[in-house]
Amino acid sequence: MLADACADRLFAAAPAADDILEFRADLARRHPSLGHLFDLAAGRTRLVVDTVAVPLDRYGDLGVADFMVSLYNGHTVQRVRVALADGGRLDVHAMLGEAIAALHEAALPQASSATARSG
Repeated sequence: MLADACADRLFAAAPAADDILEFRADLARRHPSLGHLFDLAAGRTRLVVDTVAVPLDRYGDLGVADFMVSLYNGHTVQRVRVALADGGRLDVHAMLGEAIAALHEAALPQASSATARSG
């Protein structure tokens, strides 16, 4: 919710933006992860806990706790994911990381222009 609210703050800081819905739609078009974040915050998608198979060649990537869980659960672990409207699933942590990076990227031009105006 904080990351979603950050988009509204970016809108407030954008002197050329005059419609918040268009501003958010533009962010979502340029950064699909933000579109997923906006959908999640608006309740159009939801978080789910899925059981995910771990291929044996990926066992080295698991932490100790996940490794132990997978041993006793048929080489599976539980993951929090975003259930998309089309039935797809996204890893919530990866999606949030990409969305936050996109917000940071979107904020950089505004910070540069604010510095130029004050200098």
